[in-house]
Amino acid sequence: MTSNSPISQYVSRFKAEKGKILSFLSAFPFYGEVLKNHQYYETDRMARNELSKKLDSLKEPVRRIEENFVRERRMDLIGSTEVLLSIIERLKNEIIGASYGLNGLGTGFKATESELEALAEWDYSLIHHAEELSTKVKSPNFPPEVSVDTVRSWVSSFRSELDEFDSALKSRKDVFLKR
Repeated sequence: MTSNSPISQYVSRFKAEKGKILSFLSAFPFYGEVLKNHQYYETDRMARNELSKKLDSLKEPVRRIEENFVRERRMDLIGSTEVLLSIIERLKNEIIGASYGLNGLGTGFKATESELEALAEWDYSLIHHAEELSTKVKSPNFPPEVSVDTVRSWVSSFRSELDEFDSALKSRKDVFLKR
C-alpha cells in the first residue's frame, strides 16, 4: 500500500482517531495479532459512513427539483422524481446495513491484508462515484417551460447512473470472494 493512496489516508485517519492507546496495545504480541486487521474494519466503517452521507446528500437536490414542479404547478411533472428518492434511500440502507460491510461479508472468512486493501480500494471508488452522482444531480436547471420528455429523459438517465452504482455495490462481494 503506497503512502499516498486513498486507502492509506483512511487507515491513517483511523489511527489518528484511535490515538495512543491502540498503538500501545498493538505493541503486545496477543493484542497486536488481534488488532492486526482491525484498522481495515474501522476503515471500512468510516468509508461506509462517508458513502452513506454522500448518498443521503443526493436526496435534497432531487427534492428541490420536485419542489420546483409543485411551485410552478406542473401537474404533469409532479412525482416524476419519486423513483430516484426511493432508489437512493434503498442504496443508503444497503450501505449502512451489516451485509455490506466487512462484518457481514467477512463472517466466516479470514481475509488477507491484500483482500482488505482491495475492498478498501473498491469502497474508495464507490465514494468517488457518489461524488460524480452529486455533481450530476445538481446540474439540471429545468426552466419553467421544460417539456415532460426532457424531465423523463433526465430522470431515466440519472436512474441508470444509480443502477450502475447499485451494480458496483453488488459486485463488491466478487472482490472478496475472488470471482
